[in-house]
Amino acid sequence: MTDQKRIGLIGLSAKGSWASRSHLPYLQQTSLYKITALQNSSKASAQAAAKEFFLDDVATYADPSAIASDPNVDIVAVSVNVPEHYALTKPALEAGKDVFVEWPLARNLAEAEELTQLAKDKGVRTMIGLQARQNPSVVKAKEIVESGKLGKILTTTMFGHGMIFGPTIHEGFLYGLPIEAGANLLTIPFGHAVDALCYVLGEIKDISATLANLLPKLDLVGKDGKPAGKVKKTAHDHVSITGQLENGGGVVNVTYAGGLSRSNRDFYWEIIGTEGTLVLEGPTMGGHVQMYQPTIKLARSDPQVALYGATSDAKQELEAVEVEKASEMSFNVGRAWDAWAGVGLDKGHHVTTFENALLRHKMIDAIYRSAEKGTRENYV
Repeated sequence: MTDQKRIGLIGLSAKGSWASRSHLPYLQQTSLYKITALQNSSKASAQAAAKEFFLDDVATYADPSAIASDPNVDIVAVSVNVPEHYALTKPALEAGKDVFVEWPLARNLAEAEELTQLAKDKGVRTMIGLQARQNPSVVKAKEIVESGKLGKILTTTMFGHGMIFGPTIHEGFLYGLPIEAGANLLTIPFGHAVDALCYVLGEIKDISATLANLLPKLDLVGKDGKPAGKVKKTAHDHVSITGQLENGGGVVNVTYAGGLSRSNRDFYWEIIGTEGTLVLEGPTMGGHVQMYQPTIKLARSDPQVALYGATSDAKQELEAVEVEKASEMSFNVGRAWDAWAGVGLDKGHHVTTFENALLRHKMIDAIYRSAEKGTRENYV
């Protein structure tokens, strides 16, 4: 794609939002796209955002059908809270627009299936915000695994803190408390991270899952930062799965906990093969691998030492792997937009579509089934 595409952005707030921190910095400096319309819950809110971010000559709307029918919009980008995704995405698809939607695609599998089928029926292009796949460290990990440097993958372990659902919750995230909203530890931080795992290593079979809501009452923090009582939640704050890689049988363990780490261990991912081991470690809040870049280190096995017969003095040192630095919050999102425009495909970046999102929704549904029934579940 060489011509500039016009974007109708839903969810850009003058008060600050994910869209203003991630999409906007990229979209305002690229020549590949141009924001031509905004839609918020009210026209006044959209106008305020246009003024705040110096978006001159953009159309402003309060109705998703209006922005969807704007002839000066080629792509509708939906960057709002998860419970609103379905209602705001469907009119754009029905109007035949190309559509970007943040991950998760919808509140549940049924809504995701409907939107994916509608996009297919309309023949439009889609992109989903699973931008951990664009993280330079994840791209490098995939490159190393596919190069064969690690040999046959034997096992992988991922552990992360999801930041959300620690002992306190901010007033702005109250919508995530009910499990029905689909905006929780399992769907968001875990969902992004396990999608990166599957992107690097392949899909997982025979999933056995444990879910827990260990903190069903949280301390509410008001907009002023002061305590505002307690609130109940039904969404889970701990998730743990085991399974095997579908393409080779390597054992998979993934655990995510709520809140932040007290031991500076917010993200740790180890991939062990017959010939080497790869370790990705995140900074504070690094459990959100779609936003924060982990370091990456590699240890190669000594070919003269049997893998399981190594003595303590035969251990190999982890060596840092050089990798491109993600310079800002919008980096991974920008690479995703680049890929949609056909840029950077030769560097390991690719377009993640509604079909990819649907597969991940099927995985999450399998995790819910396994945890509820105590069974091994599959989704592919």
